[in-house]
Amino acid sequence: MRRIAPIARVMLVLLAALALATAFASAAEQPSIEKFLKIRTPASPVPLPDGSLLAIDRPDGIFQLYRFVPGAAAGGGEPSLAPGSAKATQLTTFADGLSDFSLSPDGKHVVLMYAPGGNENTQLTLMDPLASPGTATIPVLQNPKVQARVNQWLHDGSAFLYSANADSPTDFYLYRYDIGSRTTTRVLGKEGSWSANDVTRDGKRALVSHYVSASDVQVHELEMATGKLTDLSIRPEGGTAACGIVGYMPDERRVLIQSDLKDGRQRLFLRDLKSGKVSEPLPALATFELDGALVDDDRELLAVVTNEDGYGVPHIYALPGFEALPAPTAERGVVNGSYFGHRTLVWSMSNARTPGVAYATVYPTKGTPATRQLTWADEQGIDLSHFPLPEIVTYKGFDGLDIRAILYLPAGHAKGTPIPFIVNYHGGPEGQSRPAFTSTLQYYLSRGYGVMMPNVRGSTGYGRAFQMMDDYKKRWDSVRDGVDAAEWLVKSGYAEPGRIATYGGSYGGFMSVACIVEDQERVERGERKERLFGACVDLVGVVNLKCARPSTARSPTPSSWPASRASTAWTRSRCRSSSATVSTIRACRCRRPCSSRSRCASTEGTRGCSWRPTRGTGSRSSTTGSTSASASRASSTRRSASRRASARRTRRRRGSNVASGGAPRLTVVPRSP
Repeated sequence: MRRIAPIARVMLVLLAALALATAFASAAEQPSIEKFLKIRTPASPVPLPDGSLLAIDRPDGIFQLYRFVPGAAAGGGEPSLAPGSAKATQLTTFADGLSDFSLSPDGKHVVLMYAPGGNENTQLTLMDPLASPGTATIPVLQNPKVQARVNQWLHDGSAFLYSANADSPTDFYLYRYDIGSRTTTRVLGKEGSWSANDVTRDGKRALVSHYVSASDVQVHELEMATGKLTDLSIRPEGGTAACGIVGYMPDERRVLIQSDLKDGRQRLFLRDLKSGKVSEPLPALATFELDGALVDDDRELLAVVTNEDGYGVPHIYALPGFEALPAPTAERGVVNGSYFGHRTLVWSMSNARTPGVAYATVYPTKGTPATRQLTWADEQGIDLSHFPLPEIVTYKGFDGLDIRAILYLPAGHAKGTPIPFIVNYHGGPEGQSRPAFTSTLQYYLSRGYGVMMPNVRGSTGYGRAFQMMDDYKKRWDSVRDGVDAAEWLVKSGYAEPGRIATYGGSYGGFMSVACIVEDQERVERGERKERLFGACVDLVGVVNLKCARPSTARSPTPSSWPASRASTAWTRSRCRSSSATVSTIRACRCRRPCSSRSRCASTEGTRGCSWRPTRGTGSRSSTTGSTSASASRASSTRRSASRRASARRTRRRRGSNVASGGAPRLTVVPRSP
């Protein structure tokens, strides 16, 4: 055998070294995970009367309220809010960040919502949005054992309504806070989780919601002076429906209400308060489930968003005749509304390459609407325009049911080439994975991973029947759907067995772990020879149901909170331990994981669909950091979960969309021999 000449050997070594150096250089040129996580956009922008803007931002990693004052635009022209032109002033310095804020209609007052220690017991304090940083605020509610949230401002800005469990730890009553006298009055003290959604101009009547469960949300008109309630729910006789209040019509004698009465899909209805007659003003929108609807402050315009396979499609109408107006246009994605007043709609767009950038569209009484950009993303030097948009795919569940999923592939992927994949399950279970921007997902794609986000049975966005297909003893059917997603990836040539990971937070974390159990059981039943999943990531998801259920089935009294919270923290640690057995995971086939669905309800997986914001409420909208299917946080009580789910259906003016992830726990599952 001929020996390779010395010079040839040297050349081979040099070529190998050059190839290795090129590979390392290429890896070094790729943006780090740190840069991806720092991509951000100021969230929940709300304009002030003087032309400045309030928004929540986190340049140092902690959410705080900022005021942006327009400055001279580069190259001249009108003052601009663009970076380099606008002046940003930090207004709050909460150690654990700002949870939310609510601006009065006249722009003179803002209520700050914050939770010391991040315990979700949101406190309320009042400030002047134009005051200098450091100016003292006025406490409205400060009790570390109480959770509160602003619901609705009166039209003249003299008072606001808020919900809190101040008088009963397991119930959210309604209260009125008067700005002038600085006094609080309870206006509704009935058992349950209540929220206010609109108020008449004279402040004498209010539209309120009572959240019972994800499939039973009732709406009423409240006489503020007497406390009398009139049921306005649109539901079948003797049955239930998930209803939501959009708002009063201009004459305040009719009310716009959402309900899933027909076909199990959220549709828009008009109810006459005197006769009780119910009609459907926009039947053409009935093809898709409604994300939500907004009536502007002057009750002259209506904005409706349809949920079309997870994409948000806006529609604008003039009231009271429902004449169609040109809707804002942008690349497809998830649409949020954060302000609707003075014929101006502030909305944001989020998709794979747009991280929640906000715009203002002005609708003049005559003429064409005009749109301008309000916020800009800090892209950390990463060119987001090259990020590929996802594909909506359909696969068959174990019983032939069609399951929709979002499929992301890395740029340049050659069809038919298997790549490592992540199957990301949303939280809830009443939630929906949607094609919004997520920094961690984009990081995985940049490293060559594919990501699939299935909306298994039990997900929202596809009607009431689909949402309830995983109830109670049918829970494991959704787990089967989760494993079928991986089966489809392998059969379609996108992935290989053992090179797929499960991933999820909160209920999605439970799904992540449950799916690797079902995956193994399919092997043991002889349905296939090897596991599909090679890794499992569980973010704050319950694993051991035997210890989780007792710790979440009770609502502790105030005197027992410190001890019970310590016990719960310990139990959650145990519940996430790797000692959980297959039987404890499989227990969900015959038990409700959290004793009732309402305890599992949360905003997880629905990021970007909060189109019905509360009058005057801005909120932290996390467009980065954790996937849209990730957990926000486990709810501290059943009522807090109920209240958040109720708010999803009933908010009217400024959107809320909070998401923050926990530390992932990685479990490696060896491949079968």
